[in-house]
Amino acid sequence: MTLLIAGLSFASSAMSPAIAQVIEIDGVEIDVEDLTSRRQKTFWELLTDNRANRKQPLDVLSGGMPDKTIYFAGVEASQWSVGVFGGGQWMPNGINRNGFILRMFMSESIERYTNGRFVYDTQIGRASILPGYQFRIGRMDAQFLLGPDAEVDFFFHNGRANRWRTRFGMRGLADIWWEPTPYLMLQSTLSATTIDNGYTARIAPGWRVSDWFWIGPEATFSSDFFSEQTRFGAHITGLRMYDYEWSLAAGRVTDNFGREGFYGRFGIMLRPRRAPFFDN
Repeated sequence: MTLLIAGLSFASSAMSPAIAQVIEIDGVEIDVEDLTSRRQKTFWELLTDNRANRKQPLDVLSGGMPDKTIYFAGVEASQWSVGVFGGGQWMPNGINRNGFILRMFMSESIERYTNGRFVYDTQIGRASILPGYQFRIGRMDAQFLLGPDAEVDFFFHNGRANRWRTRFGMRGLADIWWEPTPYLMLQSTLSATTIDNGYTARIAPGWRVSDWFWIGPEATFSSDFFSEQTRFGAHITGLRMYDYEWSLAAGRVTDNFGREGFYGRFGIMLRPRRAPFFDN
């Protein structure tokens, strides 16, 4: 009778062949694989190893918890604006599977423009309900959504209410998360609305720091009725604490009025805790 004991290899273990030896205990031969003979993989070998072709069921950094509803909220600010956002996403087939999704989103922000003599403040409220579909191909999640969009704007001149307007339209959104290797990811989002032909495009590659979070640069380009902005910065994504995932970002922002300054963003995502092994 021969028993084969296979050693578990972590990311730091090499994938080269190991030395095996046979020992006999009470007349039973056992093949033992000598794990100490494995050489350590270099940093670049870990970073570019793409042999894992699908996400692990409980990979919390990749959204692997088997939940059907996700809630999110956050705050974003620059030297001339501040805003809050929040919403939720329902995925009846589970977040790890192809299927229908429904995202609800709301935001409220205040932007200020001053020319040294006059101060113009604008309070901007936006809301959208976006049904769509999620596709999972290998290590890539792709979400495509389309639905009604609404915006309400209040204009203030030197602190006095001036006028307001309401707009309705359609919004389309594409959100892609791709992990070519266990230590590299690429997140990209494109959102466009028929209201004033507005759009936001963001791309953010990341490097996985142990099992804590992703970190990397980000670039965002946006346009709406009020301004065109360009942002370059850095982000931390997927910082997991219990049922919560946190994200942080900061960097430099410029707009078409010639202004430039710093921006910051803080986000939180809630995934209700569920049993780790069940078919949802």
